[in-house]
Amino acid sequence: MPKRFPSVSGNARILVITSGGTIVQKYDEANQGYIPKLSGKELFESLSVDIDLETIELYEYAMIDSRSVDLDFLHGLAKLVQLRIRDEAIDGIVIVHGTDTMEITAYFLHRTIDSPDKQIVITGSMRVINNHDYDGRANISNSIRQACAYESTKHAYGVSINFAGNIHSPVHVIKQHSFAVDPFTSGSLFGAIGMIRPNSIVWLNNPKESLVIPLPSRLQSVPIVYAFPGATVDCLDGYANKFKAIVIVAYGSGNVNENMYYAIKNVIESGVKVVLVTNCRYGGVYAEYGGLGGNQSLRDIGVIMADDLNPYQAMTVASLVIGNDKLPPDFPIHVYFKNSICDLDE
Repeated sequence: MPKRFPSVSGNARILVITSGGTIVQKYDEANQGYIPKLSGKELFESLSVDIDLETIELYEYAMIDSRSVDLDFLHGLAKLVQLRIRDEAIDGIVIVHGTDTMEITAYFLHRTIDSPDKQIVITGSMRVINNHDYDGRANISNSIRQACAYESTKHAYGVSINFAGNIHSPVHVIKQHSFAVDPFTSGSLFGAIGMIRPNSIVWLNNPKESLVIPLPSRLQSVPIVYAFPGATVDCLDGYANKFKAIVIVAYGSGNVNENMYYAIKNVIESGVKVVLVTNCRYGGVYAEYGGLGGNQSLRDIGVIMADDLNPYQAMTVASLVIGNDKLPPDFPIHVYFKNSICDLDE
């Protein structure tokens, strides 16, 4: 059992990292809209929730709208969390983040940080602080409760999203609604891994444990390109000299039309790694169909089949493993393009 370092109140010590998002936004006349303005200290002072602030350490990592999340943000945040999660005086971490790219950040941390004994909980809000239905107060309170609870480590392996009373695994969660106060879902097939009750946390299932990837010195920029009916054989040529990898979102189990096949073949021959994912919510990609553009033909020319990863997840893994200076030069990077350690032998 991890050691709980007692505060004066006897509660766990939680590091809260703020990065911006709707939860810290206020209206700005000059910009004619809402922008991040509240510091971490101002945020907690305004919440008026039943939280013992003596047990909270605040760290303001950024003050941005999450649409501005870039590779430097992700790399820096991962380094910070890796450092602080090893601090024996910290029992857990809560990250305050905007919802637009919350699932991307959650998955990035999930694949770069091994923390079975301490929770890393990501939360935010869909409403600004002066809205009558402001949801940030409950989301932060619930996230701190989760991070403080030792039983959480038995159910939520490392990183999770706590939002609107539900706890989601980074592997299955997506933002499905642009303005609802409960915008995230883990789908009907998997569902949330937990739910917050007034006096307890109900755990519903255990999340997948994924292979952790060593954080490289720098990340690769990896574009995502969807297969489309009007594809031409040269539609990917512009990527060849700019990027080391591309994610292709294919139809069904990993199929494209004949022109897209030749476009993919061309960039592979120029040295670009091509990662294949499906446009479907479930099922993943697998080699089954023949003919030019069928998934078997794509596998045969060297496309990396990204199993059940969604486009953003495949982009995340590719940005981490392509050119990773912490991996041996001949390491079979395809093993990282799976969401479950249990699938590695398949």
